[in-house]
Amino acid sequence: EGDARYLLEDEQGARVQVVSQGLRHGPSDVIAALARGEAVDAALYYFRTALRFETAAPALQHLNRVVAVGVGARDARLVRLSVFGVA
Repeated sequence: EGDARYLLEDEQGARVQVVSQGLRHGPSDVIAALARGEAVDAALYYFRTALRFETAAPALQHLNRVVAVGVGARDARLVRLSVFGVA
């Protein structure tokens, strides 16, 4: 389990705080390889997260009412998330 908070900024300078609560698990050798920064096929482990957004930017106010889920993959130096709003 893990929680992350981060700030996104769009091209116009509008900021969005993201709160992500997720799970990543898999076989111990796969998790160890991820911890070492090795490339691991994302199909070998489970990485999902629930996301909420908060912004004061008028053009992005709709994000304050969105719950999203993300499917993640860990690369050597970054995390990749595919994020989908829940209708």
